Amino acid sequence: MPASSIQSYFPSSSPSKVAPGDGFTPEELQLSPPASAWVPVLDYEESDITSLEPGPRHLTLMGRVVNFYDMPKPSKRPKAAQGFVKIMIADDTGTMSVRLWYANTVYPLKLGQLVTLWTVHISQGDGQVGLASNAAPLFTSIFPENERNCHFMIHERSDDGSMFKRPYGALDSQVLPGLMTLKNFVDGGFDVDECKLLVCVKSIGPRKKFTNKNGTTSDLITAIVLDNSSEGYLTLYGSVSGSATAWKPYETVLLIADPGWRIDKTAKLSLNANTQVFIDPTIAEARYLRALAQRLTKKEHVNPPFPHDLFDAEEAELAAVKVLYKLSEIDEFARTNPRERAVGYVSVIVTEVHIVTNYKREMLMSNECCGKPMFASKVKARCHQCDRECTLRINPRILGDVIDETGTISTGKLIFSEAAWEQLLGRTAEQLVTASLDVMKYLEQRLLFLRLTLGFGIHLGSEEIGRLVVWCVKM
Repeated sequence: MPASSIQSYFPSSSPSKVAPGDGFTPEELQLSPPASAWVPVLDYEESDITSLEPGPRHLTLMGRVVNFYDMPKPSKRPKAAQGFVKIMIADDTGTMSVRLWYANTVYPLKLGQLVTLWTVHISQGDGQVGLASNAAPLFTSIFPENERNCHFMIHERSDDGSMFKRPYGALDSQVLPGLMTLKNFVDGGFDVDECKLLVCVKSIGPRKKFTNKNGTTSDLITAIVLDNSSEGYLTLYGSVSGSATAWKPYETVLLIADPGWRIDKTAKLSLNANTQVFIDPTIAEARYLRALAQRLTKKEHVNPPFPHDLFDAEEAELAAVKVLYKLSEIDEFARTNPRERAVGYVSVIVTEVHIVTNYKREMLMSNECCGKPMFASKVKARCHQCDRECTLRINPRILGDVIDETGTISTGKLIFSEAAWEQLLGRTAEQLVTASLDVMKYLEQRLLFLRLTLGFGIHLGSEEIGRLVVWCVKM
């Protein structure tokens, strides 16, 4: 019997060769390495836009995006630029243009973003088509992916919303040059050079697709905007349309300089090469427009009572100094001294009177109870919610627009005391509701276009917009 070795009792197997690893799992190997942070190697000089001069300089500039549009230029060459974004950047001193070239990097730009750029030259674009707009003739051209001395940074987390929010030339003590209402713009203001519109976003429409003349498909978003005169439409095309997603209805205010336009009963606005859009500018007009827009979302009292705790009519009547104001002067006082209280007189003309109309509609008297408005042509009425009998006051909407040489007070915006109503109508509320129809017609004809002197008071408190209260009427 042949001798057998111990190895014959075990199955033969050759050990598998394993390549030495580097300690990373396959999942970790598939992750892309983090992008290296750009570190400047030159000494850059911080500058504002107004002090720029054409020529080579190592500069760092900061501002906010007020307009941009993408201009793709596909190229098959490796590492070649695939297009550029033409950006208008504004700070507190002026506006300039930036041609930001790109190859593989996607810049998530939006209107109003705070950005910083590092560049090595500034050029003059006057008279050179396509290099810079007329509104921002100075420009620079950078390609951060291919030029190590240039860089562009978007401050997505470090922007507290306080820097570069005031347009160049804006002063709280003066109206912004070229500023007009939407109504004035539609009525011919679009022909004015450097016109400006201050509007608040009312609503934002859905994102839609449209086909350009060259056959490519792009996005568009249309927002409804408003001011104190009318409403309009603002349409954003292409990459700039993504900016509208961050806007808040009845809160976001836009200052639009040199808009593109198409007039069709209402203003249909858009952005062109010279348009500048400032998001929530820190100017007094923007604060008032935002307050006005937010008041539209709140339900106002149909007939607020006279605030006897704020204004003493007897003390005002016996004051040694009696000041006669104009409506424009009252508005200026409220804007410059919003927390102060003022009492005086104003001479106005009543342009409309609606006593008979409101009487026939059973709306001569009004009040509120349980948050519901109550109207009747009698002094007492019963609430349908709590079944409680309430005392009604004279409806302020029996008076139409009240004007003087400088301004207008809209229908129903004055708050009269009971004594003031009696002085104006020559009778109490009880006597008014029991008067004959002929007497009411006589009152309308007597008050129409009558010159009145109203003793008024105003105190905004914590509000941006308020009403005048009337404590006496003199004829």
